[in-house]
Amino acid sequence: MAKVLNFTVEGVQGDLKLEYGPFKLRLYQDGREVVRQGRFNPKYYVTNTNGEQEEMKIVYGFDFVHVVMFRGRKIDLEERLSTREYIVGGLPVLLILLGGLLGALFGVVGATFNYNYMRQEKSFVKQLLVSLGVSVFCYVAYFVFALAIQLMIAG
Repeated sequence: MAKVLNFTVEGVQGDLKLEYGPFKLRLYQDGREVVRQGRFNPKYYVTNTNGEQEEMKIVYGFDFVHVVMFRGRKIDLEERLSTREYIVGGLPVLLILLGGLLGALFGVVGATFNYNYMRQEKSFVKQLLVSLGVSVFCYVAYFVFALAIQLMIAG
């Protein structure tokens, strides 16, 4: 389930690869894993073109895009979506209004799936249909899960 982004950064030696998943984020430089430093503000020390270690940060923001910060520059690793795509893909996030934290969990998972799909598919009609299908699935899954929890508590 892990996804891989291959990229290069000007000033950094060799090829870089970012491997990420729900609870996983690993950076590789020329096939060797770069050890993450820090827990809450993670940094990676990569080898620059002069052979020295230099700091690099990888950020995943509210726009669902991985961004590399190196030498004060921000480099997008993924395509940013249009406003229309963010709105349509974010429909599952409305579960926050109905279900609080549990609804947010289902909504963020659904929105993440939608945004990853939208980066691959460029037909807006297909994007809309998949987004509506994922939204309906998230809402049904939320209500089934919430009902199961209520039955377990009441039983």
